[in-house]
Amino acid sequence: MHKKYLSFVFLFFFLFAIAFVSSDKPITSIDTTDAGLIIETTSPSYIRTGEDHEFESHVFNLSNGYPITSGIDCYFHLYHKDGNHEAEGYDDTPSHIFDYAYTFTGGNFTSRGEYQLKIQCNDSEIGGGEEIFFWVNDYGEKLTEANASMFNYSMMFLMILFVLTLVGLFMVEHYIGKFALYWIAHVLFIVGTFSVWQFNQGYGLAFFGLAGIWKILFFVSTITVFPMVIISMAWIFYIHTFNEHFEKVIKNGGNTEEAFRIANNKSGGWRNGQ
Repeated sequence: MHKKYLSFVFLFFFLFAIAFVSSDKPITSIDTTDAGLIIETTSPSYIRTGEDHEFESHVFNLSNGYPITSGIDCYFHLYHKDGNHEAEGYDDTPSHIFDYAYTFTGGNFTSRGEYQLKIQCNDSEIGGGEEIFFWVNDYGEKLTEANASMFNYSMMFLMILFVLTLVGLFMVEHYIGKFALYWIAHVLFIVGTFSVWQFNQGYGLAFFGLAGIWKILFFVSTITVFPMVIISMAWIFYIHTFNEHFEKVIKNGGNTEEAFRIANNKSGGWRNGQ
């Protein structure tokens, strides 16, 4: 009885061990035939928004690698990152001898972000497929470390100039110097906001809140140029008139307090109707 029990236990562990070893092998699908098509498509990493783009595919026989140049149909299906089916195309006659191609118009690339293209080619018996991913932005290129560094250094240089101009604006006493420094600062602000806006807008792929802020600042600073020109001209006219009357009073023997009061009244006469 005891030997029977041991034999049963031994048999149980033996079967369990066989099952355990067998379960270690992954289950894979076995292709029982080498018939099929291999598809290789020109795959850009980035495409510019609103720009037409032609996708071209070369098709090869899986069994011998020989190019297929007739007798098959190729279908192109374009999807956006949210899963929406943007467009589809079809080609059964290769151009340039080997290229099965279809051109998607710029209207299919108005949204920035990631896109997916599925290509399937087949005849009545065999077929094959390929799936590629790419990005769409305003520049049609990836933001490289070199471009990012160049932009950062340029903005640092602009910032240094802007700060120095503001410091000079408060330190310089002469009104012509203040006038010149103000407009240098204003121009630098316009250039800086435009550059940051374009950089974020061009390389951006999803969130554009930051680009929108710099866009608003650029337009506000640009629109204010006209009224600030008027104010600057009025300010220069006032200062010039004030100095002219001030010097005239001093030459006629008046003291500085009296000259300041008279010059201030005279220079403000054009506003007071005097």
